[in-house]
Amino acid sequence: MATDILQILKDLNIPYRLQEHKAIFSEEDAKDVVINLSGTDVKNLFVKDKKKNYGLVSMDLHKRADLKKIAQELGFGRLSFCNPEELMEYLNISPGSVTPLCIMFDKTRAVKVLFDENFQGKNVIIHPLRNTASISISFEDLKRFTEHFGHDWMLGDVYKD
Repeated sequence: MATDILQILKDLNIPYRLQEHKAIFSEEDAKDVVINLSGTDVKNLFVKDKKKNYGLVSMDLHKRADLKKIAQELGFGRLSFCNPEELMEYLNISPGSVTPLCIMFDKTRAVKVLFDENFQGKNVIIHPLRNTASISISFEDLKRFTEHFGHDWMLGDVYKD
């Protein structure tokens, strides 16, 4: 990807730690990669409802998403996952590389951002717009990044009980 996200983070005075690794496309792939960064491993879901409301959900990689709870938190109807074309159109990213950082590409503010309420006070481990590396940044800085690009965000309970 042509965007130098690491330079953008530096320009925003957002410190990070970077680790290169083999490509991770799924939670299953992640099992074979040892990440030596501190923080919560994050998975991201790009979802929509029938009314074409879009949401980007960031949550703990190792927990099961509750789509009913997520829909309720977002104020959406029944959820489905977005297709690769929608990922590219709204977030300029391909499957396997989704990250909360790609919210910077949503210039129309069409996508609602929902973060796991358990991220507060922690570092999060996310992809830097590519799935061949991970970075660790504070959740406070991730919220600041999101706001810098004009997006509000919400905290919510996103897990199956």
